[in-house]
Amino acid sequence: MISSTVPEGGLCRPAGAGGEGRKTLGCATRSAAAATTIGFGHFRCDTIGPVITVILCTYAALLGAEPTGQIAFVSGTEQEDRRVEIIELATGAVAPLGPGDRDGAPVWSPDGQWLAFPTKGPDGMVIRIVRADGSEARNVPHKYAWNDIPRWSPDGSLVAYTGTNGADDIRPEDMAKGSFIMVYNVAGNTEEQWGGDAMSLYCPVWMDAGTIIAIGVLPGQKRLTTHIFFVNPGDANPLPPEAMPSAGEYIEWAPDANIKRNLLAYDSNDGGDREVFVLSYKRGSTDVSNHRAADWNPVWQPGGEWLAFESFRSGRRGVYRVFPSTIRVFPVAVGENYDNWHPAWSPDGAFLAYVSDRLGIPQIFVTEIESGQTREVTTGGRSALSPAWRPAP
Repeated sequence: MISSTVPEGGLCRPAGAGGEGRKTLGCATRSAAAATTIGFGHFRCDTIGPVITVILCTYAALLGAEPTGQIAFVSGTEQEDRRVEIIELATGAVAPLGPGDRDGAPVWSPDGQWLAFPTKGPDGMVIRIVRADGSEARNVPHKYAWNDIPRWSPDGSLVAYTGTNGADDIRPEDMAKGSFIMVYNVAGNTEEQWGGDAMSLYCPVWMDAGTIIAIGVLPGQKRLTTHIFFVNPGDANPLPPEAMPSAGEYIEWAPDANIKRNLLAYDSNDGGDREVFVLSYKRGSTDVSNHRAADWNPVWQPGGEWLAFESFRSGRRGVYRVFPSTIRVFPVAVGENYDNWHPAWSPDGAFLAYVSDRLGIPQIFVTEIESGQTREVTTGGRSALSPAWRPAP
């Protein structure tokens, strides 16, 4: 039997923590005294004190499954030096992929062979696509100067994103000035505008190969009001009113599509604070987070059984998961004195990666859903942000 008195703050982290090397994953326990290091294969334990502490850490290392694969993320100390990098979870080896000049959140192609992310261009921000091994990279040819939020089509042949003429226009409060859904054809190296010019559109996600869901700003309202739109090459059409939670001036945001189950998750301030909703064709929109604190940024588990999201329900920014069919919510990463954000599922849905500042500088952590075992994946003096787990081949 394993004692439940694991030292407070126990977690797993790379063996190179505290330095620049990122070689192995390790299990660490906090101690008021100086620490010694004990290694267990891919794990190491920084601890001192009773032998039982070492035994507990050993068992934690052996019982918790190790996350595998690669995670792309953004590394940097300031916005100007942020760079997209990839970490190999088995070894901790890190490889740079982005140019390192204002690189933004990376997104994997469905087959895991390409990454798309925004980066600085001649007159604004461009979308850049890069092969996972770094052997090929190109900037998308753009109609508009500022481009952001890329999303791959289900077959990986197209990339949708938001395009606009000015940096300010891409902010939510300024979307009404004119932002558009642009689609890049990877094979043809061509860009096309979808949805027409009548509606200011933002945040594209794919429902199928020919249909995009996007957030559109409703013109003529007293305050910023958005709606969810179906977008195709020729036009954009709003969802019918009966599909939404209620009538009124609200802001919908952060859509994420579950293509397999034909479901759409999004967050909205319908009802007062922000809540996570799931839209199905049979039931309409259902509030699945349902809390007086703000809930936002839903992310579907591969396969679509669970949603991860962020919430202030503990008093600090935390990561939670919910089973939409029963609306049962479970904490994944929550702390009284630190924040956790930007959840990203592993391809098998067994782990969640996220950003946490629990040790000071924001770094990427991974939690195994079944055991709750947590490991720090990145270390060093640069922040690690926006994790994206590489899909299984």
